[in-house]
Amino acid sequence: MTSIAFTSLFLGLVFGNQTVGVLVEGPAAAVEYQLDGKPLGRVGTAPWSLRVDLGEELSPHELVARALDSEGGEVARARQWLNLPRERAEAEIVLERNEAGKAVAARLSWQSIVGSRPLARSATFDGRPVGVDESGRIVLPAYDPVKTHLLSAQLEFSEGLRSRADVVLGGGATDEAKSELTAIAVRTRNRRDLPPPDRLAGWFVERGRPLRVVAVEDGGGQVLIVRDRGNGEAEAVLEGYRYNQPARASRLRYDMQLPGRIRTRLVWPVAKRYADERVSSDLFDSSHDFTTESLHWVLTRVFHPQGSLPQQRFADATAVAGLLAFGSSARRAVVLVLGSPTDSSLLSPEAVRRYLASVRVPLHVWSLVDPAARPEFARWGPVADVGSIDRLRKAFRALEADLRSQRVVWFEGKHLPQKIELTDKAVGVELVP
Repeated sequence: MTSIAFTSLFLGLVFGNQTVGVLVEGPAAAVEYQLDGKPLGRVGTAPWSLRVDLGEELSPHELVARALDSEGGEVARARQWLNLPRERAEAEIVLERNEAGKAVAARLSWQSIVGSRPLARSATFDGRPVGVDESGRIVLPAYDPVKTHLLSAQLEFSEGLRSRADVVLGGGATDEAKSELTAIAVRTRNRRDLPPPDRLAGWFVERGRPLRVVAVEDGGGQVLIVRDRGNGEAEAVLEGYRYNQPARASRLRYDMQLPGRIRTRLVWPVAKRYADERVSSDLFDSSHDFTTESLHWVLTRVFHPQGSLPQQRFADATAVAGLLAFGSSARRAVVLVLGSPTDSSLLSPEAVRRYLASVRVPLHVWSLVDPAARPEFARWGPVADVGSIDRLRKAFRALEADLRSQRVVWFEGKHLPQKIELTDKAVGVELVP
């Protein structure tokens, strides 16, 4: 029996040329890599690593590694999803088996978005501690293969991140696919409700194949806002200083309040760099969720706690906000608030717009300054001037209407959101965005 697991786990946004690798246990003559079902290349010897081109476009992808026998038949496969929400740290277990097919040891593969080297490793076999060496290898104790046993491993990284992996062995256990679901937002005309899931058969397809809808939701939501790390410009333009005037503070605090159970969070356009010998990552801080405060209050009163920070990367942070919004599995939108600060992003506005479209997250671009005075803002597409409270209220109403029109449709299985399409049966519905 052959097992395979990725050693290169891409937890953040990724594109371009990358090195991919896998851990293979058991007989294999070659490993073939595929991207969205198309071959990327084949490797015939360990360590099975290959330099591949993931494309210059930031977009969701399915990356597959197939272990092949000498005749080209598949004996094992591993899969990971790129540029879609994932845990900030992940671990996988690959079993080593003897000639009789009994598992005698296990090896761990791991990755963390804050660096790949774990601070601590631990494992248990049926609840009892077993040793994990520096390479991540675990020697299994003697066990009865007729009975079912559980091997669990936990890794701890910096920033308080933890990852756990579990595998069942013995008792006739075989590898089983995980239960997976995909949630995307659709817009309905006149905010109408969608039919129940059993009446949505044939409404949605992926590459021509019908998708099974398992649930429809219209509650809650998540709005991610990307704004200057300081609140000074927003406070001055939108009269946030009036919160110091008790007569107006109460009205302003609850003016422009989003519908119930829609959370608001700021994603700061300032990156923290993490790097080690295996991976480098840029992380963008965010605030906590605001649930009762008005949008005006959030824009004018909240600021990044650090005063001395590097250049700001608005486009890059907007891409991260899109990833977080998609991962909310609820009604969603990203709001980019432009102003006087310049953008030092690595990604272009056009690339970020296309990425948010691919994950079906609406993008609302607002400007605290006259957009006509900043021609580079046109690269973002339509930009709403929010240079006064009245103009902000108009943009807020468009955002609110967008959120109220959305319904979240859950599909059985894991699917690339940009590949999901509507059929002629889907009347009164459009995909987001």
